[in-house]
Amino acid sequence: MARGQKTGGRQVGTPNKVTAIFKDAVRTVYEDIGGNKAFAEWAKENPTEFYRIAARLIPTEMSSQGTSINVTVNRFPSQTEDTLLPDTPVIEHV
Repeated sequence: MARGQKTGGRQVGTPNKVTAIFKDAVRTVYEDIGGNKAFAEWAKENPTEFYRIAARLIPTEMSSQGTSINVTVNRFPSQTEDTLLPDTPVIEHV
């Protein structure tokens, strides 16, 4: 194998087969249990859990090319400190 050159294996960006199969299974189950409507109802009933999940999905780094992006991360104003996890961010659009 030449140094710095990929000569075998999966193409760059090709998902692992197990990962792809699992993601497809999750999509199927999500639709079977009610899809977006059921998820929204669950989020309203479980806001702390919803924000815990959402906080993990926030990218840690953002970039743009030629477009200005303003993001402000604050605690959710209607929640008290003790109902949120420490340092749980909420994005407000500016």
